[in-house]
Amino acid sequence: MLVLSLSFMGNVMAQQKDSTQVLEGKLKRSELESFKWFKEEYNQYKPAMSIVEELVQYDKCSLLVVLGTWCSDSHELVPQLFKVADLAGWEKIELIGVDRKKQCSTVDIKPLNIEYVPVIMVFNNKKFVGKIVETTEKSIEEDLLKLLSKP
Repeated sequence: MLVLSLSFMGNVMAQQKDSTQVLEGKLKRSELESFKWFKEEYNQYKPAMSIVEELVQYDKCSLLVVLGTWCSDSHELVPQLFKVADLAGWEKIELIGVDRKKQCSTVDIKPLNIEYVPVIMVFNNKKFVGKIVETTEKSIEEDLLKLLSKP
């Protein structure tokens, strides 16, 4: 009985560390993929394929994502973003991790005025077209399409 209790406690501590670990600075997708929350949300998210099909035409789209690996909104939105980006064939996604104060000691993000995370800055043909902050209005794919298709 004692062995079962200890092994259960170890899993809980690992899960807590996994969901609250702070990664700061320029990040790679593979670093996010090592988190359980990323894999779970990515695998379960089912985007509207009709919208994703419209996003495919924006092959010059690039994204700058400022996120907190400790943040529940980032845990939800960032994996959803990658699922949509993968389906749309987008590869230009830059990631910056911040601490709980929304600061980064290795990348100067002060000009971005980050108050909430995640922030998804959307560029089309290297031109800034808008951003999604903390949550979506409808869904990640619908909000991206709205930003990219505005005149």
